[in-house]
Amino acid sequence: MARKKKDESTEPKINLYQEFNKWIFDGNIKTPIPYPELMLKYNSPINHVFLIRMFLNHGKANHYLNEVFNNINLRYLEIDELFIFIKQCVIDFKLQKNQLPFFKWKTNNKLYDILRKKFPYLKGYDVNLLCDLINDSSESDAIYNALGLDEPKKEKIKKNNKKNNIDDFILNNFEIIVE
Repeated sequence: MARKKKDESTEPKINLYQEFNKWIFDGNIKTPIPYPELMLKYNSPINHVFLIRMFLNHGKANHYLNEVFNNINLRYLEIDELFIFIKQCVIDFKLQKNQLPFFKWKTNNKLYDILRKKFPYLKGYDVNLLCDLINDSSESDAIYNALGLDEPKKEKIKKNNKKNNIDDFILNNFEIIVE
């Protein structure tokens, strides 16, 4: 039985976010939704929360969407109707791609977790900025020590070194009598 190699997959890789951005900013309300079988699924990454968060940097659109959708009824709306409504908002408010917020991907690590607990009033992106500043500073080793993030390194014992240590231990702690 012949197996298909991973490189020979028949399905093209689709970036839903990229396709959605092309569709929403094309300026034509009658353009059909691209890949509706993927975008309109119940577990699609492009959901109602993502659509509302897209307009955080544009004050008028954000205010309008907060007035209209600031309740639970947003979840009862069909997703395709919401897509068309959001596209109409983009056309009406004359929004452009450069007005969308960019959320930097963050990786949580021990430093992030500790700083988040020490400074609960800071937002997540502020803590990320603080982590970047600490990592770039010349005092980063001292800061890691102060926060207790440095783990002591274990010394690796080689076989030869281990044998010498045993011989030294025997000579130092036991009395050898030669008869």
